[in-house]
Amino acid sequence: MSRRQSRSFRGLHALIAHPPGRDRTVLHNQLEFLGLKVTVQDQASDTPPQSVDILFFDADALQATDQDDSHGPFELPAVALIGSETPSRLQAMLARQPSAWLMKPIRSTGIYASLAIATHQFTTLQAMRRKLVAADERLRSRRLLLSATLQIMKQAQVDDAEAFRMLRGLAMSRRETIEAVSARILAGELPLIRMAG
Repeated sequence: MSRRQSRSFRGLHALIAHPPGRDRTVLHNQLEFLGLKVTVQDQASDTPPQSVDILFFDADALQATDQDDSHGPFELPAVALIGSETPSRLQAMLARQPSAWLMKPIRSTGIYASLAIATHQFTTLQAMRRKLVAADERLRSRRLLLSATLQIMKQAQVDDAEAFRMLRGLAMSRRETIEAVSARILAGELPLIRMAG
């Protein structure tokens, strides 16, 4: 790996939510060796502190009841520490949507890779979520625009091109977006009689 491609995690804040023992010690020492600031606690909480950049949590501590909606995904890169591969525990772990995992017993090898995978996966997933939100917003805006255009066509007895021209002109005169004006028209806040006049 070239110097340009190598990734440093120096300065990031890692939280290890795992009972005391050899696994936690090995993980703690290796993360510090990689330059991370490390905090430990005996078990994971639903809302890790704001200052934490990555979470390592004990998947073996999760119960089948942790699959319910009250325990959603963590809002930061999370690495599951797995010792038991029972279906119920794995299902509870998957409900938390970890970005990567490490098998116990923890060894110094694999920790850097789990950091790289977890941060990459989390960033990729967040970007996809933002794109979906933007796409939903565009779709909602288009529906508003179409509905407002149809309403203008019906009430002003004009074709679609003229209805859109009227809608655009109103948006420009009010210094609002076409979507905002469309929503106002559909809500009855902008009577079309005034608009056509």
